[in-house]
Amino acid sequence: MGMKQDFKNRGQERRPASAGKLAQAVQKGIDNQFIDWAEDFGHVIKEKVTTSQIRNIYGTVKRLEMETEVDLAKVLLLKPRIKYTRARNQGLEELADELCLAIDAIEKGETPAEKQQRFRRFAQGFEAILAYHRAAGGK
Repeated sequence: MGMKQDFKNRGQERRPASAGKLAQAVQKGIDNQFIDWAEDFGHVIKEKVTTSQIRNIYGTVKRLEMETEVDLAKVLLLKPRIKYTRARNQGLEELADELCLAIDAIEKGETPAEKQQRFRRFAQGFEAILAYHRAAGGK
């Protein structure tokens, strides 16, 4: 949990000082700094987001990941689904923002192969957030 400097106390909540850490990992690759951030982020969202709310979106990501070649249109269509889920559920704001920024980063890949690689990183990063959310005692 070495990335504590990325979080600022506001009241009793810890909030990320800078959004887009998942998007950075999608673009540049997953490293120890991202893993530390994902652990902290899992703690931040544990009281706000239920595992079933995360898994609803994550299940779609895993289905896309199982395809031999990911259809970018299906990936982009995750954004309206995420925003709909966010509108229906209190507390999803931070996670929804991270996921949408990361989806934008996937689209910015220059070649189809790079977009595929970025999607794989997105799925892996999302999985790390989900795992740390659960490990932190997320409902």
